[in-house]
Amino acid sequence: MGYIAQARSRKQIREVAELIRKVQFAEHELYFPILDFVEKTLPRIVPAFSFRVGDLVQMGECEGLTIPEKNEIWIRQDVYLKAEEGRGRERLTIAHELYHYLEHSKETVAFARTNGKSIPLYKDPEWQADAFGGELLVPHHLVRGMSAEEVMIRCGVSYKAARFQLRYV
Repeated sequence: MGYIAQARSRKQIREVAELIRKVQFAEHELYFPILDFVEKTLPRIVPAFSFRVGDLVQMGECEGLTIPEKNEIWIRQDVYLKAEEGRGRERLTIAHELYHYLEHSKETVAFARTNGKSIPLYKDPEWQADAFGGELLVPHHLVRGMSAEEVMIRCGVSYKAARFQLRYV
């Protein structure tokens, strides 16, 4: 059993990331200000949207939670504080939750019986959200020819994420 989303290719996901970068006026910038986007820009676009920070007692092991039907993204306080410091993994967590908010709802994601079979990546909502986070924070058209270390520093992502994203440049 697992969740299954509408099929999305990396190219389609990249197009969503590029659109968000344009909305934020960051299409030519290496570093995407994810916190500014979810705290300031998105609430101007969607007045009902709410970005919330929950404490460890409220959220437990859950680092981030998206509730599209309530127009909410919740991020655990320690994750938020590390993202505020510019930590890559935590910035990616917020970008991941943003994709769930934008693309995944009760109408677009369904609980599916898989009978022990794995869900194809292009229909896996978690893969989609991870791919979006990478595409948003590491703009493929700006990192060509860069090393993983350069991407990590200039885009504000982890070394692992930088190396992974460079495979799709």
